[in-house]
Amino acid sequence: MTEEGIDKASSFEAVRARLLALAYRMLGSRAEAEDVVQDVWLKWHLADTQAVQTPAAWLTTLATRTAIDRLRHVQRERASQASGWLPEPWLDEAAPSAEEVAVRASEMSYGVMLLLERLKPDERAAFVLHEAFDCDYAEIAKILERTPAACRQIVRRARTRLQRAGAPLERPDPAVHAHIVERLRTALEEQDRTGLLQLFSHAPEVVSDAPVSAPMCARQPAAAGWVDTVTSLAQQASSAEVVSLEGAMGIALFLNGEVVGVLDVRTNGVTDGSAKIVALHIVTSAARLHAANRVVGRAAVTQLLTRIQHNPPTPSVSPSIAMSRDFPVDVYA
Repeated sequence: MTEEGIDKASSFEAVRARLLALAYRMLGSRAEAEDVVQDVWLKWHLADTQAVQTPAAWLTTLATRTAIDRLRHVQRERASQASGWLPEPWLDEAAPSAEEVAVRASEMSYGVMLLLERLKPDERAAFVLHEAFDCDYAEIAKILERTPAACRQIVRRARTRLQRAGAPLERPDPAVHAHIVERLRTALEEQDRTGLLQLFSHAPEVVSDAPVSAPMCARQPAAAGWVDTVTSLAQQASSAEVVSLEGAMGIALFLNGEVVGVLDVRTNGVTDGSAKIVALHIVTSAARLHAANRVVGRAAVTQLLTRIQHNPPTPSVSPSIAMSRDFPVDVYA
């Protein structure tokens, strides 16, 4: 490999995790995000980069524009699907990788990820860059080829639309949320219909990616018998476990050691003992659960146990990974 090739490879690897996190926030799919990052690498590898002064800026701009193009295409596909579409859940790993740390640094709840589907690609890009990655309007303007004032208006409009759609402004108290999720897990395992009713608000939003012809349709109000369909889903699994879903507790349903469902739980944030579940997002698609199984599925657990057996852990301090949230941009990318 030439010296230029080595420089290109090292420059790309230095920001790869952040590019993946950005593309995931844009597309709501880890697989789609990985495709975007691969496309960016190929263009970076083939490009004449002698005049590029800031590789991170060049790569960030290219990744954002590639994600916008990909989002325009997949949004049409998602709109034509007979079943509901939900973002792919990103489960937190016990020993976080660089990609994991990057996602946590750009924290954005699963509920907000779902509502981002309501935004146009440019709106989503501007909102994600500003809210998740702390880009200022001048930087966003270079990426979107707009004026800073126009980008400020785009972000303001996107935020207003999300708030009207019910986007949670703040994450609930972690301890209260975890307690509610554990009670939900217990109720599901015990098939406690009364217990489930006590956990949910009067008219919760229950959203699933299951086909409309299946027992649970895409969106069901309280009167549609959602309690029965949720318990039916749990009956098809062998166990339910609490997992960390983008920094918040959720539930994974297992069958024969594989994840067959992920439940994102949204509570109302009340801390006085009357906290309720106001929304439940259920992902059952095998394709969208592939990444989850890579983290907690049977193969992942087997690999972890084998590694522990051959390399017993020793008392030590794990090295921390610091991820910068600085996302420079390059208008000439």
